[in-house]
Amino acid sequence: MPNKYSSAALLLLGSCLSLCLFLTPATGNGQRIIDYGNIVFSRRSSFDNQIQSRSRVAAPAQNRISTVSAAASPPNIQQQQYPAQPLAPVEAPDASRTPSVTVLGIDGSADQSAAGQSRGPSGPIRPPAQFNYRERFSSTLFQPISRNNANRNVVYSPSSVHAMLAMLYGVSAGETATELRSAGQFDQNQLTTAMDFQRVRKLERELQNAQLIVANKLFYNHELAMVNPDYAHYAHLYFNSEIEGVNMKRSANTASRINAWAADATRNIIRDLVSPNDIDDETQALLVNAIYFKARWANEFSAMDTTPDKFRVNSNKAVTVAMMYNDDVYAYAELPDLDAVALELPYAGTEVSMLFVLPNQVDGLPQLERQLERTDLNQIAARLRREMVAVRLPKFRIEFEQDMTLPLQELGVRRMFTANSQVNTILMRPVKVSKILQKAFIDVNEAGSEAAAATFAKFVPLLLPMKSREFIADHPFLFAIRTPESVLFIGHVVQPPQINARQ
Repeated sequence: MPNKYSSAALLLLGSCLSLCLFLTPATGNGQRIIDYGNIVFSRRSSFDNQIQSRSRVAAPAQNRISTVSAAASPPNIQQQQYPAQPLAPVEAPDASRTPSVTVLGIDGSADQSAAGQSRGPSGPIRPPAQFNYRERFSSTLFQPISRNNANRNVVYSPSSVHAMLAMLYGVSAGETATELRSAGQFDQNQLTTAMDFQRVRKLERELQNAQLIVANKLFYNHELAMVNPDYAHYAHLYFNSEIEGVNMKRSANTASRINAWAADATRNIIRDLVSPNDIDDETQALLVNAIYFKARWANEFSAMDTTPDKFRVNSNKAVTVAMMYNDDVYAYAELPDLDAVALELPYAGTEVSMLFVLPNQVDGLPQLERQLERTDLNQIAARLRREMVAVRLPKFRIEFEQDMTLPLQELGVRRMFTANSQVNTILMRPVKVSKILQKAFIDVNEAGSEAAAATFAKFVPLLLPMKSREFIADHPFLFAIRTPESVLFIGHVVQPPQINARQ
């Protein structure tokens, strides 16, 4: 029997951060998943007479970036149980429990086995949910983005934005650093935060049976800017970021070099990340981040089972979409406190999974997303139990661009966007951030966007087991692709691509 491929081959068009120095504040112009974010830094003339040498020899101690050996054991920061306000128990006929775990868990009040492991009629109970500041940041950032795009399909990478903020936090001082720490929920020690991201990056590199590539590179104007040597060491050690000097006056050649790097990092999927118009001779630097992910489903779908079906966009409108089908044992939970149900689709042989949260009401997605402000995805995932589930899920494809400036300002990150920015140790002069732009693409189907759909015959009983659940995503829903440590991608589907009913 032929293998079926992942319904989601993901490529994140990374986060392209363009750091530009100007005399006056710049105004904003602007699996497969791709994501790119773009940050522009501008020179602050008010700092011109305050800048001191930050060379490795002459740098004052307060302007140096602290580093430690890569072999040092990074501390596990901000990992504690949630406060004792448990979510309402899952109301299931065969168990009354409140599952929860660090990222992919289940918890409950069922009897404990002799081995100390909770197990119910439908599968093992996961350990209690643990506080994870990366998950908390993901849920917090999702609020303004989902609220301002309620009628659009959305996908972006919170882990990419978070890593960029962590890198900026490590090279900032004063109120700028305080705001970044608060929004990112980072440790007070900047080095501790960098070490934790180094640890997560190492875990991501070691993921089995999934292609996950995270690449970072700083392209700086070698005629206008000098990179702080301490930043170069810091960025490489903790964020695996490369550095290359370019001539920004030759904008076409520079854009070509950056696009070639992005294409290589994203397996030739993203070829035109920047254009010559994005670069001028005052551009100080561009910091580019690319993320690529691809994997197969553990419980595969068959293209033979995909049929035209109705998707209710709202109470008054329905469209015809390609609806995939499968019935198998999945992690599933009813969430009465959220008026929703959740389903986890694991990828084969890896800890990465895709979590779907479906409101019970056709028009219930906005309310569900507002509730995520106080409910992390790992708390939801912790309540999942293995059940026999009949799944209907639409194929969907999303391209999305989001200016992260306003959402981050809503989270309290403001000073680095002003002339009083204290992002002062990337280059040999302080810079300000004028824009953070992220572009993303995701394609979810039976085979993955780089392979032909598999067709095979699956034989099942005429009647499903009496306790079989149903997860029918025929109205707007939330999704997230997650590792045990972070949310790689998150978004919502409000209207999948329409098809002809005869397709």
